[in-house]
Amino acid sequence: MTRIETESGYVGESESSCYVGNTMTDVEVIRISAVNVIARGRRYGRQWLLKGLREELRDSTAMRRQLMKEFEIHSRLLNPGVVQAIGLEEIEGLGLCIVEEWIEGKTLSELIRDGSLKKDDRRRIMREIINAVAYIHSKGVVHRDIKPANIMIRAAGGEVVLIDFGLADTDDYVELKQAAGTLGFISPEQMLSRGTHPSDDVYSIGMIMLELSPEYGNIGRKCIGAVEKRPKDAGTLLKALDRYDRKPRIAVISIITLIMVMLVTLGAIRIRILEMTARDSERQIATISGENKINSELVTELTDSLNVVTGRMNDAETELRLAEEYNRKIENAYKEGHRLIDETLARYDRDVFSKFTPENNEDYTKAWSCMNNELIQFADSFSNSAAADALTDTDREKVRLDMIQYYTVKLSKYQDKWIKKIFPTYQPGN
Repeated sequence: MTRIETESGYVGESESSCYVGNTMTDVEVIRISAVNVIARGRRYGRQWLLKGLREELRDSTAMRRQLMKEFEIHSRLLNPGVVQAIGLEEIEGLGLCIVEEWIEGKTLSELIRDGSLKKDDRRRIMREIINAVAYIHSKGVVHRDIKPANIMIRAAGGEVVLIDFGLADTDDYVELKQAAGTLGFISPEQMLSRGTHPSDDVYSIGMIMLELSPEYGNIGRKCIGAVEKRPKDAGTLLKALDRYDRKPRIAVISIITLIMVMLVTLGAIRIRILEMTARDSERQIATISGENKINSELVTELTDSLNVVTGRMNDAETELRLAEEYNRKIENAYKEGHRLIDETLARYDRDVFSKFTPENNEDYTKAWSCMNNELIQFADSFSNSAAADALTDTDREKVRLDMIQYYTVKLSKYQDKWIKKIFPTYQPGN
């Protein structure tokens, strides 16, 4: 039977389900806590997580300031292991909200309850958690609420993503400095409100480590021990983990070397005995020679094993170097895309929007739409450009989404500037 090929396309998709616009639609409340409302909405053909305040708290200056502090800290972080904060805006029905990327997956606490995680998965997840926290520590940020419920595991790929920066803090702020965290994971010194320090997050990681990866028990216990003996931050903890993981490999090489030395020494002793007794007994010579042959074969086998181990170590180092080079290519692609977006926005700011005045603003909407379309087209084309040429299809898509997120955040700041200049009487909500 001959199969007739038809054109490819989406199955069962209506035109309305493919609408891409800048208005947040299909807003659905997922969860309400003591302070926050968590919802999701749809915009630009994607799902977004929305984090706002309970209705009775929306007019509270303190609560709004706390939400703004969370966004200001969260928005400075750009790392695959940290959920991205896209913007802070008024959402109809929810009020002021932080707009974050939507993570499809499960929390670490759910996976631990399921009991479905294998040992290798647990070790990988533990290392990715520490990597993500090391990144935020390098940016001067302390999370203060690290726990399995605030760690998402992506359904596609299984990567760790750190979420919920509601209690995060930095040295930049002098307000909202009181003790914060979750019982069972908060450090004793933080409960006494003795300031904020990366070692508070190290304590929380230690509590997770003891449950998730018992083989790291000694490191986990040091993390929850006295603060002066605790790793000072997640970067230091990561180095300790590296040293621990290298010990088995070093131990195998040491044992093989010791055995080889012992065998060579025994051989030398036997040869000496052979020289001393050769005249007395040819039979003894034959016996000793046979034993030396066996020892020589053992040395050869052990030498071959050592060469195999050395080869595997070299292969691992080569793979690590290639991975580092690939990560640099990804980072350079992000930097190049961000630079081009910054240049585009600066050009529009200088050549177009600086010329509008309160008396002459009729073409403002048209100019803004033209610029927005140009940026959308840039995000789509950049992932296929020479800057992202060496990346996988998955990472190209990540680069494309990052360009959209980056220009969305940047554009909102420029738009605030233009609106204040061109429409001085405008008030949010009008």
